[in-house]
Amino acid sequence: MLGDFLELSLTTADMLASLEFYRKLGFHEASVVGGWRHPYAVMSDGRIHLGLHKREPQDPALSFVLPELRHKLAGFEALGIEFAHTSIELHHFNHAGFDDPDGARVALLEARTYSPVHESQFAPSLCGYFLEYRLPVRDVAASARFWESLGLIVEAQAGTDYAQASWGGINLGLLQAGGRPRPALVFENDDLEAAAALLEMRGLAPHSGPEGLRVVTPEGMELLLRPPV
Repeated sequence: MLGDFLELSLTTADMLASLEFYRKLGFHEASVVGGWRHPYAVMSDGRIHLGLHKREPQDPALSFVLPELRHKLAGFEALGIEFAHTSIELHHFNHAGFDDPDGARVALLEARTYSPVHESQFAPSLCGYFLEYRLPVRDVAASARFWESLGLIVEAQAGTDYAQASWGGINLGLLQAGGRPRPALVFENDDLEAAAALLEMRGLAPHSGPEGLRVVTPEGMELLLRPPV
């Protein structure tokens, strides 16, 4: 129902600083193909694609490509979804957005905004193998039902406060958490000691914790590098 995953859209105040940060991690720049009027770039490791938007501050958004978008909004509204914004006009780049029950933003775009890339095109980044975009939620079961209603395939882990929802090229880790923890991009890295040394060498300031290494991006996104389970 959501279409294919395009990117995790992030707002950057300094495009050059963001590009340099991801290059140091080993991400590569994809070729953008238009659509937005503001400065825009995409950095990718072949599995996770990060759209960098220089515009007014916005929360990170899971962006999906849904052709013929204007004809499909009614289906979302039938599920009780209220759109936070819609921009639907003939001969324009149409897009719309809404929030999940925990405030995570979802963006629907009628067309791609960069050329497709695949992990086989790139060498692995310092982060390792991308696993999921982790979302803190108040109620795992309720969150799972929401994403399942949008067509994602949900796998719950019995006896835990965690489930994973997947579709169209993205895995969402739904983790029940109190307070206001930030979302995180989670990677599996089989040599955290070497990764920490390289991150330090490149001035990326990793922090060690019980789950692994954490790095904060210029846009405020958290990267978690964890050992294989």
